[in-house]
Amino acid sequence: MSQANGYPMNQIDPFPPSGSASEQADYWLALLNSPLYDQGHQVAFEQWLGASHENRLAWEKAQVWWQKIDTINFSQGALLEKRLATTVKSVSPSKPVAPKRFLPFFNAWSFPAVACLLLAVWFGFTNIPFLFADYHTGKGELKSIALTDGSTVLLNTNSTLSVDYSSQQRIISLQGEAYFKVAADARRPFEVKTESGRVRALGTAFEVKQLDSDMAVTVYEHSVRVSFVQGETIDRLEEGQRITLTQQQIGPIENVNLKQSKAWQEHLLVFKNQPLQQVITELNRYRSGKVIIVDHNLAEHLVTGVFDSAAPDAALAAIEKTLAAKEYRLLDSLVFLTGM
Repeated sequence: MSQANGYPMNQIDPFPPSGSASEQADYWLALLNSPLYDQGHQVAFEQWLGASHENRLAWEKAQVWWQKIDTINFSQGALLEKRLATTVKSVSPSKPVAPKRFLPFFNAWSFPAVACLLLAVWFGFTNIPFLFADYHTGKGELKSIALTDGSTVLLNTNSTLSVDYSSQQRIISLQGEAYFKVAADARRPFEVKTESGRVRALGTAFEVKQLDSDMAVTVYEHSVRVSFVQGETIDRLEEGQRITLTQQQIGPIENVNLKQSKAWQEHLLVFKNQPLQQVITELNRYRSGKVIIVDHNLAEHLVTGVFDSAAPDAALAAIEKTLAAKEYRLLDSLVFLTGM
């Protein structure tokens, strides 16, 4: 253990990296909100903060992003998880290990780059769809929308939808998940457009889910036509069927349990023998912030259960208790899960 002004200090560099005052402020922001923070760090931080007016201004600006942490969306969270995982893998075995009361994972906080990395995740992505969409939902919100042609939409959590109606067509642009009940109009086709393709209504009710570059289409009544951006077209996807696009690969047409598939419309999340990683990915869509599994074996545990999507933290607590998992939190927004 090193010392700073008489205070014990965790095995982490107590001084910011060389660079601008803004970069150093980013470092302190990550460190002071990490599980490794102690009194020694506080002393070093106060010395840095009082060293110059420039440092104080940089610190005030750096705190702005932390206040935005509850607005993290699915895409930002996925990138954060990916980059944190890369950072963790880069930890050298020769580096000093943290005290046993901390997870080895948090050695990653000893890298000053993590602070700048976290900041880049926030400011590198502007949530453009939410700024320009006709309709949008927040985390955990469901919104029922009545369109001018008599069609209705149920927009699921953290989703955006825009409407483009003309005398020749009805086009809906979607990011997220929505259930459509389409009013008949032989003169104007009804299509849902996403990043991965288009879905044309040939009947009444269907669901489209577009998360990042993955897409799923489920038909509840009659049929639809699905055209993927890769060029493949499914002329008729019938009632009770689903087609998916995952990692740019189109899956086979599958029959689905429509009652289970529709559960989200009643604020229910239903899982049957699904890996915990998939369960957490779904919970993250409803919960402010981000839950990250840092234990590979834990991520593969199979989960079966029905949870209230309006209470994702209660669902998380139930899962942790059942699987004897342990959590570490940065505020309430970033939660790291590991096995006991």
